[in-house]
Amino acid sequence: MHKFLSRRLFCETGIAALSAELLRGEALAFASDGAATPSSASGLPTLEEMGTGWLDCRLLAQMPSLHNFHEMAACAPDLVGVNFLPGGQLYGDESGPLLPIYHSLPLCGMTIDGESYDSTSCRWFAYEAVRRAQVGDLDVVTSNRMVMEDTVLLWRVRFTNKGAAAETFNISITADIGWMPVKQEIIGAGEIRATSDKWKMDAVYLFFEPLQGKVDGQFAEWQVTLVPGASREIRFLMHVEKPGMPGRKPFTSEWYETQWIRTKAVWEERWKSAFTPGNSFFSGNAPLLVTDDGAIREIYYRSMLTLLVLMRTNLWNNRTFITSGERAKGVVFYWDTSLFSTIFALLEPKQMREQIKLFLEQDPHESAVIVFKTERPASPGHLEVPPGWDLRGYAANDLSIFRLTWSYFAVTQDKEFLREKIADQTVLQRLRVLATNWKKLRLNPEDQLADYGGALNLLECVPTYINKVPSFNSANVWMMRELSDIFGEIGEGTEARQLRVEADAMFKAVMTLYEPGKGVWASLHRDGTRVEMRHCYDFATVGRFLAADLPPNVSREMVDFVQRELLMEKWMRAQSQLDVAAANSDRPDHGPMGAYDAWPAVTVDALCRLGYWKVAVPFLRRTQAALYEGVYAQAREFYGAKRRDRDAPVRIAQRQGCMRECTGGGAFAETVVCTLFGYVPKLGGAFELLNADTPRGFSGELRHVCRGAQKFTIQSTNTGLILREEA
Repeated sequence: MHKFLSRRLFCETGIAALSAELLRGEALAFASDGAATPSSASGLPTLEEMGTGWLDCRLLAQMPSLHNFHEMAACAPDLVGVNFLPGGQLYGDESGPLLPIYHSLPLCGMTIDGESYDSTSCRWFAYEAVRRAQVGDLDVVTSNRMVMEDTVLLWRVRFTNKGAAAETFNISITADIGWMPVKQEIIGAGEIRATSDKWKMDAVYLFFEPLQGKVDGQFAEWQVTLVPGASREIRFLMHVEKPGMPGRKPFTSEWYETQWIRTKAVWEERWKSAFTPGNSFFSGNAPLLVTDDGAIREIYYRSMLTLLVLMRTNLWNNRTFITSGERAKGVVFYWDTSLFSTIFALLEPKQMREQIKLFLEQDPHESAVIVFKTERPASPGHLEVPPGWDLRGYAANDLSIFRLTWSYFAVTQDKEFLREKIADQTVLQRLRVLATNWKKLRLNPEDQLADYGGALNLLECVPTYINKVPSFNSANVWMMRELSDIFGEIGEGTEARQLRVEADAMFKAVMTLYEPGKGVWASLHRDGTRVEMRHCYDFATVGRFLAADLPPNVSREMVDFVQRELLMEKWMRAQSQLDVAAANSDRPDHGPMGAYDAWPAVTVDALCRLGYWKVAVPFLRRTQAALYEGVYAQAREFYGAKRRDRDAPVRIAQRQGCMRECTGGGAFAETVVCTLFGYVPKLGGAFELLNADTPRGFSGELRHVCRGAQKFTIQSTNTGLILREEA
């Protein structure tokens, strides 16, 4: 089943018109009160700092989410609805801004004096989602938390009279808003069971404040009288039960309050642990960034927080970073995971090693994803390789699995892992397969370039980005060279030299795809057609993997193209609006109206490697403006009347199946660590930083950076980088 879980499943959906199109000249500003953007002070920010300010719901495509290291829940646009389906796929079949169709347990709904209301503003925290609306003189604020590593949702709904006179309000909450067939019944004092036959689960709502008015199995009601300035709070929870199974022990008000506090406390503890050497939760630690540069600081820590949001502890590998929370349980895309490979190796080397072993057991040409279950699948005794051209998954998989393994070696210096058996091969043999798998993708034995298949194997939504593309062919050059270094490190000189010869030949072939004077690259289609492509991914991969080989004029032309057509004021376009396929590629992650959240990060990396630090770092800082909704997503899009302009407003995308959070956002932390601070270690040899004598235009320290058993601090100054070992 998993071989069909490409993003295309989440793209070909019915799309509602963008609600923001109705708004002209809108601005993505916080409401003035309660904004909690990180300050410029150095050190680890608190989770309160990492929360958002009040967001105008009219300008959003995604409402806040909840994660508890086991599950995800997604707030509905109203004041109390929360979509939740533990153990299942949350994302449904169709979507539109603010109104995705989720696979959900029965939703609760609330009326005030017989009317229901949508949220007008909301806030997101790692541990809490908050919604708000003003109903006449009544201010309504709903806060939700999800009990840690459990299937219980908690609500606090606070009503405050902002008027000048006492008023009485009739509040009603139902466990069924009529979206799906639901059977409801009162099963105890203040307790309503809503049964969903479709999911074979019961949603049991328990109210802690004494009910008033009628209770008929459908509604819980209160009559609330408030004098001016007074407030009243209604607390309730929803827990999940399997029909016919014994219920849990009775929930008490004391239990509720304990879990409310514990949810935040556990989140805070794990957040601090992630940056603490020798902590008791992770097997490693991420570096601690200390800087007064508020933009870079926020970008780095929001990137790291993205990974924690999507970490799961209830799968066989209990430090699994799933790609997004809305997908089927345990879905991990190799490609997305590889984009934070160094961070992964620093933070969780022990579990990464085990995951890499599973990745190396797979046929990399089979699928886009691997699905983690509660039990690890049995290892095969023999690895079969289908003959001939056989790309059935993502073109990125060879590179992705190689990069993950390479990063693990570079960070841990675990040279013994090279000899570990993966079925009937060693890890080193599997690396050689990945680095030379391109040979299977040639249309004939004389070709120097691999054919990477159709749109579904590549960017999915760009119809011209197919067959012989420069991006993954340039990655082949890098893989062969890096593997050559590994063979050289272990004394296999003949193998090392052969890989170098093949890499150099492929580099020359890649250069035949360049469009001289234009700064862009072409794809060579199977019918012989050469199609000019104006896409960020060629720039990012060629710039990263071949920077030292490119003639200066080519580097300059490439950078000119990116500045002219892709880099915007707050974000970037994955594809130029001038691309010949732009009109047929409009998906927020890879098309002209936005970008997959990792693309700005890898573009900055390529700009720096090409020597254009003064372009890269200011642009990186500007992307801070796109982070006002929380953490990194699958994509951010330009929207509204100005969406084609350089200063277009930007938001987390939802249309065409884009997910609210995505581990690809870990690429920003990767770029801060590996590029701004030059941390690009190799297996064996002396530890040297990338372009250490080049000033970054950025000042700060990266502390507790691990290489093998050693820890270092890297300092960025106005003269370059300084490396010193920690005591």
